[in-house]
Amino acid sequence: MLRALLVAGAAIAVTAVPMSAQTPPEIPVDPELPVREGFDVERAYLGRAPLFTPLRDPEWVPLRRARTAGAVSDDTPMLVFEAGGETLSLVTAHMSYHHVAQGEMAGEPWMVTF
Repeated sequence: MLRALLVAGAAIAVTAVPMSAQTPPEIPVDPELPVREGFDVERAYLGRAPLFTPLRDPEWVPLRRARTAGAVSDDTPMLVFEAGGETLSLVTAHMSYHHVAQGEMAGEPWMVTF
């Protein structure tokens, strides 16, 4: 039996944070760094930390329960994929924040990017 599942508890709190606090400091470019001809190293952003937090090993709930709870509706955009013999789905709006989700289902590792 296929079950559709989705991320539970992945609500995103949006707060007003100054852009300077959101952007990690850049790593200075090593002048001895070998670069391919034509590559402008001054255009590369080499940050100390990722800008987005990947969604790792999310908690899954049956789609029916999520719909009953009002977490999703019939027109909620979702990314749907299969892993470990299960059909899984992630809310597109959550993936717009995380950009990467990864985990394991029935012993099978999976990764989704958006």
